[in-house]
Parts: sequence; structure tokens; C-alpha cells
Amino acid sequence: MTKFTTFVNGSNLFGSFKYLDVYVNDYEALYRYVFEQTVLRWEDTFFLPNSDPLSMHQRVYWYVVDAMDEWDLNNPRTRTYLQERFSDDRDVKTRWMAEAARLHTGTAQEIEQKAFAMCIGDVTHWYEKRQSILSGMNRFYHAVETASEFIEIRRCGRWKVDILHKTVTERGLDVQMAVDMLEFAPNYDVATIIAGDTDGIASIESIKARGKQLGAVEMVRGGRPDTKMKGFATRLKTMCDFTVPVYEQELIKIGIATRGGGGDFTENA
Repeated sequence: MTKFTTFVNGSNLFGSFKYLDVYVNDYEALYRYVFEQTVLRWEDTFFLPNSDPLSMHQRVYWYVVDAMDEWDLNNPRTRTYLQERFSDDRDVKTRWMAEAARLHTGTAQEIEQKAFAMCIGDVTHWYEKRQSILSGMNRFYHAVETASEFIEIRRCGRWKVDILHKTVTERGLDVQMAVDMLEFAPNYDVATIIAGDTDGIASIESIKARGKQLGAVEMVRGGRPDTKMKGFATRLKTMCDFTVPVYEQELIKIGIATRGGGGDFTENA
């Protein structure tokens, strides 16, 4: 019996669905389908024709963001800190000074105060929206985990917030995934990976050195081609033993996904 485990970077997964412009209706069905496709590709890669290896899918570990930097934008100390940053940041200050000058009159100092107030109002609205999105994500993941017997949500990611520039940087997902893939290695024979391709997964070579086999899932626009085609060799795909293509049209055809939604689950969470 060959044991399979799936490791998923949640942010990469939803980024792929946004690119494909599909909405997944049933994530348990999705992962069952990914497992089936993984076994087919694994058998094609490692076994002779007509062999009949037994396989078992043990668990999906789904790594997600569940926290973000906290900003109390009504705190006077926070306001003082942000005003100092505002004054030192030429790009942000120039943008809001121009907007304030267009809407208000007064001295340069008065215009700057108006500009800062407008900036804070804007970033407050943006930050509250990010909080709402994160809350929706957490409700969504709780519902998925409650409804499934084999999906485990690993809450380990955090959004690092650049408040004045209104950006978030994800931290923690790939690191925790790499750690878990090594720690759980005695429990599986084949790991299926759904992840980004920035630096690959740091632990892949160590896992392969332990005799494990790895497959990289690739979400593909369109349908299955009539003939086998050679795809773009990303770093992650090169590091893994085989690639598991998952085609957009097949997900829609079998009812796992529907067209539209852009991969954004937060409106329905």
C-alpha cells in the first residue's frame, strides 16, 4: 500500500483559480480529484504497464493565513508615528498633497495636515476591508474543515501590513509547509504539492533523499490536449518527480468548479 499526502499553499491555490476565473463548489471533491490524477501520473511515471499498485490518500494539509499585523489607527501614538512616516515618504506625501491642494485652500502646513487626514481616512477604509476579508477567510476555512474528514487546515500564515502603501506581504506558509513535509515524511510515500514557484520548497531535496516521491500540481487553463505536450518547466516542477496537470475545463465538466468568480471565495464565505 502506497500512502499519499497532499500539501497545499492556500494563497497559491486561490491565485490559480483567480487566474483560471473559476469558483470551486466542493473542495473535498477537488482534492479527491487531484488525488486520482496524482495516482494516474505517478503510476505512469514509476510503474510498468498493467501493474496494479495499491494507493491510499491519507490527508490534505492546507496552509492558510489566519492573522495580520494589528494597527489601532485611532491611537494618538499610532497617528504620530504614521504622520512622521507620511512626512518622510515622498511618493505617498506628494500624491496626497496634490489631492488635498485640489480640494482645499490654505497654507502649505494646512494643506499637509489635510493631506495626512485624507491619507489616514483612505488607509483606514482599506485596512478595515482587509480585516473583513480575513474574517471571511477564517469562516470559510472553518466550514471546509468541519465538513471534511481528511482536510486539515494549518493556520500558520500572517499578513505583514505596509499601512501607508496599502499592501500586505504573506509570511509563514511555505516555511511551515517545508517543516511539516519533513516531519510527516515517515507517514507517507508520495507527497502531492500545490504551491507557488518563488523558491520551490526548501525541504524537497531532503525529502527525496529519504526515498519519498513528489508530484507538483499544475492548474491549467482550457482542456486536456489530444497529444502530450511539454509544458513550461518551473523550478518546482523541475525539483519534483512528476507533474499533475489539473485542467480548468475538466473541473467544470465534472461539477467541481463553475465558470466565473475569479477564485474569490471571500464574498461567499
